[in-house]
Amino acid sequence: MIPRLSRLYLRMALYIGAAIAGFVLLGLASLVLVASKQLENYLVAREGSLGRDAAQVLADGGTPALQRWMTTPGTLPDGVALYVLDGEGRDLAGRTLPPRYAPFVDRFVLAAVRDEDDFFRPIRLAPLLIAPDGQRYAFLLLPERIAPWGSPAALAALVLAALIVIAVVAALIARAFGRPISELQSAVRAIAGGRIASRAPESLTSRPDELGALARDFDAMALQIESLLASRQQLMRDMSHELRSPLARLQAAIALAERKQPLPPAEHAHIVTELERMNQAIGDVLRLTRLESEPIRTKHLLKLDELLKTLVADEQDEAATRDVTIELRSLGPLDVIADPQWLRSGFENVLRNAIRYAPPRSAITIDARLAHSHDRDDESTLLVIIEDRGPGVPADMLERIFEPYTRLSADADDGQGSGLGLAIARRVFEAHGGRITAEIAVPQGLRVRIRLPAAC
Repeated sequence: MIPRLSRLYLRMALYIGAAIAGFVLLGLASLVLVASKQLENYLVAREGSLGRDAAQVLADGGTPALQRWMTTPGTLPDGVALYVLDGEGRDLAGRTLPPRYAPFVDRFVLAAVRDEDDFFRPIRLAPLLIAPDGQRYAFLLLPERIAPWGSPAALAALVLAALIVIAVVAALIARAFGRPISELQSAVRAIAGGRIASRAPESLTSRPDELGALARDFDAMALQIESLLASRQQLMRDMSHELRSPLARLQAAIALAERKQPLPPAEHAHIVTELERMNQAIGDVLRLTRLESEPIRTKHLLKLDELLKTLVADEQDEAATRDVTIELRSLGPLDVIADPQWLRSGFENVLRNAIRYAPPRSAITIDARLAHSHDRDDESTLLVIIEDRGPGVPADMLERIFEPYTRLSADADDGQGSGLGLAIARRVFEAHGGRITAEIAVPQGLRVRIRLPAAC
């Protein structure tokens, strides 16, 4: 069974065949053009009166006069060679006939000069000159550049024709394959960047060839991914809401039980702490799901330096319980367009993470300023650096700590937090057009850089 040829194969074969045909046609046209240009003066000279002029010079002055006439500049046009040959093929001017013409000239030109048989006159391809003494000469005009394949002009024309064909075919191939591949690549990058609703353009999916099939398969894959993510987000929302109700009932039951038979203070505090952690975890799941599924729409102008001052004041008590101080250095005013609650939530998660891992009697520093050139950002970017002196993070984990439920190790898990704080922070800052990165601090600790577009 003969396999079915693909459309891409047929299209490539068509382009290559068109390129070969185009090159042959352009090559032939170039050769004809160059040859006609080279033979132009020769044809003019052949149809002119050069032969009669030479015969007159020979009749008036003999062979010496004809030799001088042949070597006089301006007698012949450019690109034309003159040979006046006797019966032995010797030229009066002493020029040597090109070897490639010798057999042809000897057979069809010199035979008429020799005139060996009085009863037969061969075909004369060149005029005959008769000297006063009766000596016969063949008047032979030849083009100096009769071989177009060996001519530099013809070679340049062929190279130019090849370049034109290559350029045209390359443009067709680039248009047929490069543009749809680039469009599909843009859609893939959009999906990778989090825009899961992105699809391949209709101009690509409607193609009947393999590229169109690839685009349709990509759209099917993207739709499946979008459906799975939507299902996951819906599941997380449903689970969180379903957990909220029994958690609220559990808190109410504990409160009623406390009225009837109070628990020991330690046990009561432990139960309340665990319930608060569960409530925080559920709230973090809901916030993360909301950030992933809905854009932040409520944004207005606010002062970032004032927001950070309020946040530091609110977190000082928690830091004091761990014997940690917070130092804020703000070069304000720093204006930003943002949702104040979400932006505070992002900074709060980063700061609480720093407090959680900072060792006793250490300081957490917060620097807020406009980014400068050495920060590799332009002047319209706000830069906030939060740095602690905790154990730090391994280099291979600096990016992964912003993913949900990332734990450095089982030993580092103290049971606090939901594992979503930094993931929420990253999505908050990205939703505001910014980004967050982490790096190892010197001599130890973690340095978190947050960049946000400044309000113009």
